Amino acid sequence: MRGASALDQLLAEYPQAPIRVFLVWEPALKTDVASSLSDVLTLLDDPRVTQYWDPGRVVSNDLVRSVNEDPARYGRRDPLPPDFIAWDVVAVFGQSARWARDLPVPAYYGGPVVNVINNTRKALAEELAAEPEAARSAGN
Repeated sequence: MRGASALDQLLAEYPQAPIRVFLVWEPALKTDVASSLSDVLTLLDDPRVTQYWDPGRVVSNDLVRSVNEDPARYGRRDPLPPDFIAWDVVAVFGQSARWARDLPVPAYYGGPVVNVINNTRKALAEELAAEPEAARSAGN
């Protein structure tokens, strides 16, 4: 939950930035139960955040599938273990990223969230600075 608070503070630093956050909560530990979900959903009150509860770990499973089909695409030498659970991580994507069949390659990926919030801040600033450039280039 410290990661959610750190992310909320980071978003407050960019109140007008065109940021969309998709926060996926999933059971990763035996103590993660839906009954406590209502408490954690209040940790991020930024209107740019959309939160989901994923009890079947559908998102995590698809992340693992995408990476394991082409580890090098995601900067990995080896595939992830088949029982790997992607949790307590942050991924920063550029504005043009689209999740079709496979997860787009993130500009930044790391975790636990509370430990990588400064790296996330840097990646977010870089993506926000690059977006106006990309829009100008597309208009030419």
